[in-house]
Formats: sequence, structure tokens, C-alpha cells
Amino acid sequence: MQGILKIENLKKYYGTKNNITKAIDNISFSVNEGEFVAIMGASGSGKTTLLNCISAIDTVTASKIIINGNDITEIKDRDIASFRRNNFRI
Repeated sequence: MQGILKIENLKKYYGTKNNITKAIDNISFSVNEGEFVAIMGASGSGKTTLLNCISAIDTVTASKIIINGNDITEIKDRDIASFRRNNFRI
């Protein structure tokens, strides 16, 4: 099966050096074509933050997010809307 999503050591932190909130801390997983995935967790556990990072709505603190072979963390800000329009379907 072909991998369509790969997350490597995803970190998303908010705040400043003295007051950091770790919304997501070191998550890795992959999704292959044809698989169904559920994201579950308690309120405030980072589910929406994870989805916002995968969909390129939000930037990550550190990670690689690879979608169909493209590392979206390397796409320039000016090109991200075009990537989203061409690659994400409802």
C-alpha cells in the first residue's frame, strides 16, 4: 500500500520560553491509502491542533508532515494555499 500521510516527531508549542504550552509533543504515525483513522482523546489533548497542522492551517514547531510525498512543512507561505487547493478534497 502507498503511504499518503506520514508524521515524524510532530511538535506544536505555544507561548514564550518561560511559559510554554505543549499542545502536541513528539507524535509520529503514518496512514496508508485505503485506511480509515480515528483521532480520539480528552478535551484539550491536541486533536484539533493536530488536524490544523496536517491541513496546513497552522504551522508546526518541529516536524515533517509528508502528504503524498510532499513535505508540507517545507512549502513556502505564499504557496501553501495553492497546495491546499490542489491536494485536499472535501
